[in-house]
Amino acid sequence: MTGNQKKVTELESVGHCHDKDINIFEVSLILAALAKPNIDIDHYHAQSRKIIDDLGKNFEILCGKMNGDTARVQAAALEKTFAIEHGFLGDDIHYDDLKNINMCDAMDRRLGLPITLCILAIHVCRANGWNAEGVNFPGHFLMRLEKDGERILIDPFQGCKILDAKDLRIILKRILGAGAELSADYYVPCSNREILLRLQNNIKYRLIDVLDYEGALACVETMTQIAPDDYRLSLDKAVLLSRLDQPIAAIGYLEHYITRVTNPKDRMDAEDFMRQLQNSIN
Repeated sequence: MTGNQKKVTELESVGHCHDKDINIFEVSLILAALAKPNIDIDHYHAQSRKIIDDLGKNFEILCGKMNGDTARVQAAALEKTFAIEHGFLGDDIHYDDLKNINMCDAMDRRLGLPITLCILAIHVCRANGWNAEGVNFPGHFLMRLEKDGERILIDPFQGCKILDAKDLRIILKRILGAGAELSADYYVPCSNREILLRLQNNIKYRLIDVLDYEGALACVETMTQIAPDDYRLSLDKAVLLSRLDQPIAAIGYLEHYITRVTNPKDRMDAEDFMRQLQNSIN
């Protein structure tokens, strides 16, 4: 079995895991290594352990200075360790560079997208026993720390800045427009699988932007290994196969999607799409 075949097998095992048992950092390294087959993953394990240890030490110091363990003390320790000492920050200059999505590249460069930096930050927090979650905020992935009922939203992309309602409105209006308003739905933590799918979606969309439909399709296949029960991926495959002039294969995935989708409008749109593909064959 080759190195890549082993990684594919590992991803397939993730697809059968309970969500709580998925280590998002470990899986992100597997995904990164698929794109960089000769990478030494142990190097990144060692680097993450160093961050974990430093975070624990800084936390102990800050607990003494700030009168005990709170979510804000944890956030302060994360900022000092992750952003200041280890220098992780968002890449504003080359935001769309695929290196910002690959975990190994992000750790080498100390630069990444919100989702990549959040995965690493969540991992080192969880390794210290903290309640850290990902938050699928529109257009800008965030993380949340919770301790004794106190919840804090943090943006590793901005140097682990703690975000208040004003900060969140600025992000939201930049992404969705001036009329957008905050919703309770935007604060709900997402599952480990959802985090990994969002990571891969970033790759998929960038490949589509450069018309690399084969690469995007391979990315969706990887997503299917992680989340085999996510029927929405069948629609993604159908769209990409249609762009690759493979209408018959696309129709097969559309049929699967239509049998699973529950939203009437989504089903109707998929049926219209399938009729277009059928007419193109005839």
